[in-house]
Amino acid sequence: MDDPPPDDLLPFPGKPNRAAFLAEARALAELRAFRRYRLALIRELPNWPSRSALVIPGFLSGDWATAPMRSVLSAVGHDVHGWGMGRNLGLRPGVFEALERLFQRRVEAAGRPIALIGWSLGGLYATELARRYPEMTQQLITLGSPVSGHLTANNVWRRYEQIAGHPIADAPVRWQPGALPPVPFLAIQARGDGIVHPQAARARQGPLVENVTVAGSHSGLGWNIEAVRIIADRLARR
Repeated sequence: MDDPPPDDLLPFPGKPNRAAFLAEARALAELRAFRRYRLALIRELPNWPSRSALVIPGFLSGDWATAPMRSVLSAVGHDVHGWGMGRNLGLRPGVFEALERLFQRRVEAAGRPIALIGWSLGGLYATELARRYPEMTQQLITLGSPVSGHLTANNVWRRYEQIAGHPIADAPVRWQPGALPPVPFLAIQARGDGIVHPQAARARQGPLVENVTVAGSHSGLGWNIEAVRIIADRLARR
């Protein structure tokens, strides 16, 4: 069972409209643009200091989807790892526990706190890890994740329930969607997001919270040039 959400959630924004949902097809064009610009992007990004990071994919995707972003971050010197757990099919029993163990192993291997980067549903997993283990988390970065706590302000929650096998509000893990972890927290929203409403991907205000909006689709956030540029910049900061 999940814990009650915070009392000060942002207003419920509803879900993205049909036009925005259909426009998600432009993610393929965004990937082509990313590939064309990749080398130039690597040359312009800060390459010091080196950070360790765990990147968690979104619903129905896997490490293949985060590979473009991870390749750029690795190229500028960061020790970046995918989650290595196949497709993200939701919070089925045992999934979060396995992710906890993976996170702890990565921290142990790094010998220091690491950054958590999560895309969409993966960002909710990352947020909960940071909330539970702030001493192991250097910083948290989410991309298009419903970190506001509004889990139905999107166009896929019913599909999620079918595949994950549980109601969206009754996950088989105790977590607090919408809660703020006590670590530096960057939440990135896509202005043209047709999956998760951009307002639902905004974190509540807090002293360690930064919300940033970029142009683009939800499905292309893992290779969004501006999002990757911002992530690399924040990783390089103290």
